[in-house]
Amino acid sequence: MKRQFLILIVITAVLLSGCTHQERAVSGHPVPTQEVRPDNVYNTMSETAAQYGITHENYPRIDGSTSTQGIAMAINRAMYRYSENDNRPEDVSKTVPSYKRLIAGEVDLIIVPYASSEVLALAQKSGVELEFYPVAAEALIFITPVENTTDSITGDQVRTIYLDYGIKNWSELGGPDKELIPICRNADSGSQSQLDNLILYDQPMHPNIQKNYVELTMEGMLELVAFYHNGGLNSKPTDSYALGYTLYTYLQNMNEVTGVGSRLKILSFEGVKPTEENIAKGSYSLADGYYAVVRKDLPEGHSARGAIKWLQSDEGAAAVRDRGFIPLK
Repeated sequence: MKRQFLILIVITAVLLSGCTHQERAVSGHPVPTQEVRPDNVYNTMSETAAQYGITHENYPRIDGSTSTQGIAMAINRAMYRYSENDNRPEDVSKTVPSYKRLIAGEVDLIIVPYASSEVLALAQKSGVELEFYPVAAEALIFITPVENTTDSITGDQVRTIYLDYGIKNWSELGGPDKELIPICRNADSGSQSQLDNLILYDQPMHPNIQKNYVELTMEGMLELVAFYHNGGLNSKPTDSYALGYTLYTYLQNMNEVTGVGSRLKILSFEGVKPTEENIAKGSYSLADGYYAVVRKDLPEGHSARGAIKWLQSDEGAAAVRDRGFIPLK
């Protein structure tokens, strides 16, 4: 009798176990174990991140210009196993605002064109020293609609146009008898900083140009220059061609996305065409670069310095090149 009772207990236990297992299988909720990770799997770091001392917790705060967002993305993609991670750089503050954030200590690393004299003066006034590490070649270029027969422009002509508004017809540049419309960028843009640094030497642009022909985005500059003479959607075509400026790499990358490059002509500057080869070797005089910039007081072992070391490695240089940027020679 006692033996039968024990057998009954064992059978009951087995049945209950099977029932519990079946309920879990139906509900789809496994029993939690110590191996289940509570954090987001997409925040898993790569072996490259470990090599450079970068973790999800110490990942550097990165900002920069619109044109360099691809480099910030390259850093992020190298450091994480998955692209959809919490530190993916979805937005940037643009060139001058990102410099101001770095000077204020709000970010650790920015990727930008070289600083304007105004930014350098702000850093000095704030008691902050900046360190610049070149990561890619770049160049300021001048653009006009593809229909324009003008092929080149000089530094003196650019200064006469944008400082004095002294050239108003393309015939003075060897082109057609059409009005020259000089489009400019907002003061805190990277391309405007380059124009100020390399050609205008921080002299103020003519107020009529700033008032009537300013464009606030890089993409907008390309489109406005390409189609200004068509008059837009609600206007009649005009007897004019626009002149604008942008950065070489940005135009190449945007052309792959929108095809706007087929509607634009890049002007030679001082007789030299801004080709990738001429920019990389420095024979195009408006060639400069993109820089990874940090404060000098940033600790030596900081993760931002690890990111810079990766950018300077062969792997980092290849990733930057794959993003459409011109490698340093």
